[in-house]
Amino acid sequence: MTDFVPGKNVKIVASIDSDPLLQARIAKVLGADILEIRLDLLEIKEAVQAKKLFDFLDKQDELLCIATNRVHSEGGNWQGQEEQRIALLEDLIPYVDMIDIERKSTDCLRNRLVEEAKSHGTKVIMSSHFFETTPPEKEMVAILNECTDKGADIAKLAVMPQKPEDILELFHAALQAKGEVCVIAMGELGRHSRVVACRYGSLLTYGCVEKPVAPGQIRIDQLKMALETII
Repeated sequence: MTDFVPGKNVKIVASIDSDPLLQARIAKVLGADILEIRLDLLEIKEAVQAKKLFDFLDKQDELLCIATNRVHSEGGNWQGQEEQRIALLEDLIPYVDMIDIERKSTDCLRNRLVEEAKSHGTKVIMSSHFFETTPPEKEMVAILNECTDKGADIAKLAVMPQKPEDILELFHAALQAKGEVCVIAMGELGRHSRVVACRYGSLLTYGCVEKPVAPGQIRIDQLKMALETII
């Protein structure tokens, strides 16, 4: 996997939420570096189906892939048991470059998934989402550090700012974190964070192929153009 250099080679992640083969091709043309396959939004529940998809993407698009299977409380659409959700991600570890697991997932299941990913050399993104608020700065630092302590290669934190100062505190938290991070301020107020967060150590930025998958997402080509003006 390519090494990341904060502020220099931030990677653009395309969130794939429908028609994955078509969206993946478009994402590559638009300038994405990584595909985030949203299993929950694609309604993929069987490992066999997912493995075939990742095999095809690996051969056709040659982009890094993240497997994400998001729960409702973190903005996802997974319909099923938690054990089944984690087991699906676990089955896909050999087929992807990264997996995304929520910080608040059941401890024993999350720890099992992280351990399995480490044994295969698959990177772990551990994520936390706050869709209504922005936690205090100290709490955000603690959240990022907790993810690192629990085995995250990249600690991801997405918040909903209510005022510009919230975004500044998010950036400051990113600078204080002891591990690698991805930080995002969602919504219209935070849209610019998807471009400038790389200057504060954020390694990934998420964009869309068509409609936004999360509040404030920018289309990949527009995101790439904006990033090129500051990097």
